[in-house]
Amino acid sequence: MPPTQSSLRGSLLSGASALAMSVSTSGAQAQNVTNTLSVAPPTTTVWVEGALSLTDGGSFNVPSFPGLGAPYTSFNARNGFEGAVGFDYRWPNQPWHFVFDFRYGQSGTATSNSASSSSSSSHSFQTSGFINSSVLKTTTIDKKTTNSATAQALERERHIVADFMVGRDIGVGANAPQVQFGFRIADLRATGQAQGTMQSTSRTDTQRTFYSSSAFPSIVTTKSSTSAASSSSFFARWNSRFFGVGPRIAVVGGVPIAGTWSFDYGAGIAGLFADRSLDLSVSTNPGALFQTKFSNNDFVFNADGSLAVSYKFTNNYKFSVGVRGDFYNAALLTFNPANGGVVGTNRIYWGPFVRLTGTF
Repeated sequence: MPPTQSSLRGSLLSGASALAMSVSTSGAQAQNVTNTLSVAPPTTTVWVEGALSLTDGGSFNVPSFPGLGAPYTSFNARNGFEGAVGFDYRWPNQPWHFVFDFRYGQSGTATSNSASSSSSSSHSFQTSGFINSSVLKTTTIDKKTTNSATAQALERERHIVADFMVGRDIGVGANAPQVQFGFRIADLRATGQAQGTMQSTSRTDTQRTFYSSSAFPSIVTTKSSTSAASSSSFFARWNSRFFGVGPRIAVVGGVPIAGTWSFDYGAGIAGLFADRSLDLSVSTNPGALFQTKFSNNDFVFNADGSLAVSYKFTNNYKFSVGVRGDFYNAALLTFNPANGGVVGTNRIYWGPFVRLTGTF
């Protein structure tokens, strides 16, 4: 019996040791899992951007008015500015991202000014002949007319673009590029206005002379003057707008250069289902209001890209300098000087930018 008790006691001790080791191992494994999960917490990247925005792609043409040249006035948008913000949220322990960005750009004001004046004069001499067989009458008329016109036209453009994307790290290359899928909303607009005045003044000088052939000859001269003035004015406004929504695919990433320097890139294409319109309204004084509108629906191709050099000055912040372009095919409606119809003109917004990025 004593040997049996000794064996039982040993078995119990061995079992308790094994249980303690198991509990210890389970605790260590749980701690390791916790540590592993804490290595990849959710990450949010936020960036702000400022840029010089240049607008190209074609002139914006509007029907002309007196003093502005005929039959069309053409504007080329001037340089402006663009600002943008965005963020990228990455799910914990996942290669998936939710990405949003918003940008607003505005061109400078393009102007067209003109002033013109003209004058004309006329001289006429008339003889009435004998009146009552005793008086000869002559009439001299001098008339001078002066016309003047001034006109000014202004044009400005702006664009608003927003992207809602889902991205995935594809794990290729030195810095794991991200492929994004989603949709883009774009609102482009060109507005113009023109106003002008026309004035006309005239002065008429009349001289009448009577010659008497009576027994007591005499000459009688009378003079008179009259003046007249008239004026008119006009105001016109044009509004060409593009509003499009459609799917977009993009790729973004970066390549380390040396130390904390990197080369960042981005490119995307989109197909936008768009509503395009061109409104024209004209009012004159004296006169009436004239309004007309052209509109259609179309599919517009859009492509954008950016290149930048970045410097990471802390673990969480970097500063980037680069150039960016955004192209829209036949986006804005405008008048065609060749045949007087309405056509679509391209729009390209591009220019250098600076960007500050923070990761939290």
